[in-house]
Amino acid sequence: MPGTRAVREFDEIAPVYDETREPLDAPTFDGLVHGLTEERVEQLLEVGVGTGRVAAPLGRRGMTVTGIDASREMLARARAKRIPRLVRGSAYRLPFRNRAFDGTLFVHVLHVLDDPASALREAARVSRRTVLALVSDRDRPAGGPDGGTQRQIREIMNEVLKEAGLAPPTRGRPWERERELLQRVPPNRSTRLSEREVTETLDERLARMGRRGNRWMLRAPPEVVERAIARVRERLGNPTFTYQRRYVLAAWDSDGLRGAGTPVALEQGT
Repeated sequence: MPGTRAVREFDEIAPVYDETREPLDAPTFDGLVHGLTEERVEQLLEVGVGTGRVAAPLGRRGMTVTGIDASREMLARARAKRIPRLVRGSAYRLPFRNRAFDGTLFVHVLHVLDDPASALREAARVSRRTVLALVSDRDRPAGGPDGGTQRQIREIMNEVLKEAGLAPPTRGRPWERERELLQRVPPNRSTRLSEREVTETLDERLARMGRRGNRWMLRAPPEVVERAIARVRERLGNPTFTYQRRYVLAAWDSDGLRGAGTPVALEQGT
């Protein structure tokens, strides 16, 4: 589970969360549904359900989804989407009995957790068959621009934060943290669901930052964020970024993960 501060930050960004995140494209979502079907998952737990951006369309596909999240405000927005089974709780101590679900799903959540390996083991405890994670990865296409401009953006942002007496973010980028986890805890199966070239301008990226949809932005006063955005735009103009975005569905057999640790067994029902 994210720490107390992280939970407060998710509460704060909940109102703009959906509009600052790109929904899953059709090939990725269809691949996710196919993967769940292949894993024989009908009763599904989604850990870190958030605003229900994935749980709601899965429900419309006929899947029985229970969602759990630590943020009250994120859950409130999921309830507004009429997702019927929602619980507030910790990824490290799921309030469900052993083997209560066919499988458990994490969607862009593992990189947020301080101890994702423990969360995987706890998910295995409540899963009869499998634990799955939808993760993203990216790199530059051959012949594309190098990462120099993106490095410059981070350096300018950090410069302004330091001037304001604030600590720059220390955690790696989400796809880097997810990639490292998959190396530490290799899945039994891994399926590439989609891959596409993404192009965006710096102005598009800065507009999202200006809406303060990223948690680390909440640690800076609005005027500091505005100053950082203005300085980036002044120094760099409006370059275009192109990269390959891949979505991968990683699957762990529950029995194997249960053998990797000793999660606490709970006897209460779903």
